[in-house]
Amino acid sequence: MLKTYTVKSKKSENTWEFKYDLNGNLKAFNILQGILTSIQVEWLFKKGNFPIKEATIREQWLSKLKKHFEIQIGDIDYSFEAWINFYGNKNGKPKMARNSFKKLSKADIINLYNGTDRYKHFLKYNPTRQMQDASTFINQESYLNPWKI
Repeated sequence: MLKTYTVKSKKSENTWEFKYDLNGNLKAFNILQGILTSIQVEWLFKKGNFPIKEATIREQWLSKLKKHFEIQIGDIDYSFEAWINFYGNKNGKPKMARNSFKKLSKADIINLYNGTDRYKHFLKYNPTRQMQDASTFINQESYLNPWKI
């Protein structure tokens, strides 16, 4: 799951979107409105202001650049529905998966999301491996496996 920062310029129609994973690593940058000018390209990329880590946008942009930008933060959805959509395999026993999910602590849910990301990456490079159903993935704590390629 990703945390989203929507950044709107106060001086132009430009709106940008930055998405970060649970570890604060940039996963996506989108230009929602407008186009990057050569001055913006210089400022973002050549002068080192591009927030490749969430800490940069949180600690520097939010405090120092609020006179230039409106920044909205979209919190991460930790619900079962968000996770099952991210996981992608709704086959098997969804009711059992939901009940197992409800028993997880917030720390376990964060581990579940991180482990799901590693697992999906592992499956991408091991196409002959069948994806576990959601209840098995949770109940066997498969999300704690390293899932290395």
